[in-house]
Amino acid sequence: MNHYYILIFVFVLAVAVIISVVYTIWRGRRDEQKLISIVHGSPIPAFVISKDHKVIYWNRALQALSNIKPSEVLGTNQQWRAFYKIQRPCLADLILDGKTGQTNELYSGELNKSKLLEDAYEVTEFFPDMGEKGKWFRITSAGLRDSGGYFFGAMETLEDITEQKTAQEELLQRTKLESLGTFAGGVAKDFDSLLTAILRNVFLAKISATDEDKIMEDGLAVAERAGLQAKELAHRLITFSQGGYPVRKLESLGPILREAAEKVSQGSNITCNISIAEDLWPCEVDAAQIRQVVENVLINAKEAMPNGGIVELIAENTTIGTIIRSLGQGNYVRIIIRDKGIGIPRENLSRIFDPYFTTKKTKERGGIGLGLAISDSIIKYHNGLISVESVVNSGTTFSIYLSAKVKNGT
Repeated sequence: MNHYYILIFVFVLAVAVIISVVYTIWRGRRDEQKLISIVHGSPIPAFVISKDHKVIYWNRALQALSNIKPSEVLGTNQQWRAFYKIQRPCLADLILDGKTGQTNELYSGELNKSKLLEDAYEVTEFFPDMGEKGKWFRITSAGLRDSGGYFFGAMETLEDITEQKTAQEELLQRTKLESLGTFAGGVAKDFDSLLTAILRNVFLAKISATDEDKIMEDGLAVAERAGLQAKELAHRLITFSQGGYPVRKLESLGPILREAAEKVSQGSNITCNISIAEDLWPCEVDAAQIRQVVENVLINAKEAMPNGGIVELIAENTTIGTIIRSLGQGNYVRIIIRDKGIGIPRENLSRIFDPYFTTKKTKERGGIGLGLAISDSIIKYHNGLISVESVVNSGTTFSIYLSAKVKNGT
């Protein structure tokens, strides 16, 4: 009889163990399906790797971002292919290996422990090969633990913060330009007054010099030329400092663009092909300032083609929705200035509108690095946008957007 009860006990225990195992497997599969559903349904690019660094999940958002199908990476340790050209650890790999201290060697941003998730870290990184001009991402990676508290994998997500970064940089740039403009304006006015006095006395000395004193005459001529160039620089600084105060009137841009093109191309080895829409919308602008912007960009194009060539100047109407995030919705006139010159290296594109930044080897007249900074300042204070795209040895395209006044009042 005792043996009978023992057999029953063993049988019940076995059934309980089987049920427990089946339930654990079922619960694990249910959690796994829940994880799959969460990962694949998320609009945020994400992937999950196992403890041995093999890709378990690769969601649709990451497939769209990287153009890599899940079938190409599942079961491999090639998660790096979505972000890098050569094999290297991702943040999820470092978390699994307990090597988060190596992030300084692999990421330019500072690693921070997440305030929202346990065993999670965040880092900000720029990926220059993503999109047309590169993208900024906030990378968040978290270790995945089992019921025993041991890592069985890690998950990594990428949040596109390019728009946020661009807005921060634009705000910083505008603040920097305003501060520099205020300082430059005050210095330039004093400098201009001093130069006026110097040039007046140089002129008096020139007319007082005898015909025989050739050395003095030549020296005074050199001093006069240098003074005139310094005076032009002072005027540029004054213009730069006053770029935020346009006096606007409703203007037709066609004549302004043609005058600027004629002035820059006159006597040069470049040809300016002008294409202006017949029904080009008028804009409320400071005509003198906009003419200066176009002249500055055309001069930049001319200097990019020392052997001559063709510069395209196009003006057209455009209605913007949400494609260009830094502009509000509405009607704009787009001015395109395109050259086939030497181009601008990618690493310099973000600095091209910085004051005194120039890629020219010599600071020849017109190459002091203020033209594009002045242009950027003027356009921003017209609530517009100036942007640049360039490929080395292929050419550069500047696009200028100015808010338009359409006849129907929209």
